[in-house]
Amino acid sequence: MQVIASSLLLLSIIAVSHARLQRNSKRETKDERKKVNNLFEDLAEAENPIKLRSICKVNYVKVGCFKEDTSDRALSQELFQDRIPSDPNYSGQEVNWGDYSTYLKSLACRCAKSSAQNGSTYFGLQDYGRCFSDPHASTSYSTHGDSSSCSNQYHQPCDDNAYGQCVGKNQQENYIYKISMDDGSGNGEIDYGNAYDQVDLKDLNTYN
Repeated sequence: MQVIASSLLLLSIIAVSHARLQRNSKRETKDERKKVNNLFEDLAEAENPIKLRSICKVNYVKVGCFKEDTSDRALSQELFQDRIPSDPNYSGQEVNWGDYSTYLKSLACRCAKSSAQNGSTYFGLQDYGRCFSDPHASTSYSTHGDSSSCSNQYHQPCDDNAYGQCVGKNQQENYIYKISMDDGSGNGEIDYGNAYDQVDLKDLNTYN
């Protein structure tokens, strides 16, 4: 009887261990699949940037991640934010956490447009959904020094030389972009490498 009980206990332990291993394996497989999908998306975008990018009417390029100080801001003007509906600066558009990659493209484009309309040539994205700029942003954006607390559209550490947008993770970091005024926005050119230019094409969807 004791032998049977011990055997049953052993079988139960084996079954539980096997189920746990299967769950861990499924979790690892899911994470690996997500990484592969992200990689393929970036490669596809690099091969065919115009068709796969969401098109913006303002050209802008990535600059880098910089520290911010809420009591002495490098970028003094919050043009809009998508985080808090009750805030006067709320844009009316919520952060789309379920499809953050597409949302971040929209955020950057809207911020570029708003900054250009205000006469600024630089703008910053922070706190995953806030747009900031400043009349003197071209010289003030780096006031508080470099930062490493910015992430890309996949919530991974930002690479200034990679395709895709980046954003500051909180209100103490700005990811800075420069608005490119060369030849307007409809020249159809794509600047590879450190830039992420957008172009306006009538036959593709635009963020207005």
